[in-house]
Amino acid sequence: MVMQMEEIKFNYNLGNFGDTLNRVILRDYPHKTKDFIESFLSNQIRCKTWLVQNLASKLAEKKDHFNPTRITILGSWYGNVIVPLIIEYMPYITEIDLVDMDEDTLLIARKFMMFTGQDKVKINYMCEDINFMEFDDFRTDIVINTSCEHMFPMSSVSFKNDNDVVYALQSNDMVDVREHVNCVQSESELAEQANLSILYYSGSKNLKGSESTYYNRFMVIGKRS
Repeated sequence: MVMQMEEIKFNYNLGNFGDTLNRVILRDYPHKTKDFIESFLSNQIRCKTWLVQNLASKLAEKKDHFNPTRITILGSWYGNVIVPLIIEYMPYITEIDLVDMDEDTLLIARKFMMFTGQDKVKINYMCEDINFMEFDDFRTDIVINTSCEHMFPMSSVSFKNDNDVVYALQSNDMVDVREHVNCVQSESELAEQANLSILYYSGSKNLKGSESTYYNRFMVIGKRS
């Protein structure tokens, strides 16, 4: 199978990876070593770049009536790939929420951002289980979730200004992975799960996984009304 590869613009100082691994993880969080390394795998970078590039492109088309400044990332993991991409492609964003249920992951994320010298946006670190978190009194402009397969359907998430929120979501069809409790078989199923009635973008990528197997990753960007 021949995979079409796109050019990926990803300005990144790999010394930040080494500094975090050496000074933080190997010393204080050795149990996170494999997990942190896997967060930099090529598919992670490729899919998050795919999302941010398309999100930035679609928002540019709507800049006359939609001027976002805040992004909330659900299941944010370390934020080590997606935050630099947001800063690169969306310089108008001034605040980013990293929401993850793993406290150690967020502690590492905070220290990683310190090593990057990142001071262009305010980053909020929120240790919460998204499946049981209430967002009804919470305002944001954009919601990103690149791991919908790990949690309840996104229809269970609703913000105070939900009619104005743009959702950018990814999931996959890897049903054999134990942690994947909510896979989908198409981008239309992902949009339906999230109650997105207005779609700015939908698409999929066929990616090579472990042991030379292939899987599909789906993405939708849109609003509920």
